[in-house]
Amino acid sequence: MQNTIIYLIGFAGTGKYTIAKEICALSCARLVDNHLINNPVLSLIHADGMAPLPESVWDKIRAIRQVVLEVIRDISPPEYNFVFTNELLDGSNEDQKLFSEIVELAARRNSTLIPIRLLCNEEELCKRIQSSGRAERWKDINADHARHKIRTHTILSIDHPTLLNLDVSELSAIQAAEAILTHIKRH
Repeated sequence: MQNTIIYLIGFAGTGKYTIAKEICALSCARLVDNHLINNPVLSLIHADGMAPLPESVWDKIRAIRQVVLEVIRDISPPEYNFVFTNELLDGSNEDQKLFSEIVELAARRNSTLIPIRLLCNEEELCKRIQSSGRAERWKDINADHARHKIRTHTILSIDHPTLLNLDVSELSAIQAAEAILTHIKRH
């Protein structure tokens, strides 16, 4: 794998970060987890994983994201591989824009883009969202919020030739990472 951008997309609690860490351990990819971008802001405010965040934080997070994308585009060596993670939902113009930014980044770097939609059943998702370690990373830990979201939203629909839809409900992080890397080898 060289000059590849893997984009893990799924509901909060699906296991994006854990799977991304496994992919990075098995390959020479660099992790650009959404909390790498979010946490400089979230660590400075009251972000307990339960209460809604102030709307004003998102402008600050967008600015950080823009800097990270510019560094990857303009400074990172062209052979570097990256694994991005995000919760992107259908019907959200902001989420569609985030996905489009990664498509554009891949095009500007002449990278292979591999979008991965991580799917997880409701029961497993609610269990995972409450797992230890999430609150320490200022992640959502509210099972009721997760339950409502999975019942009322869908993960961003993507039309891309290298797309993989992967149900991770019964997969370990290492199994999911291996399935993703196998998919990448085919493309």
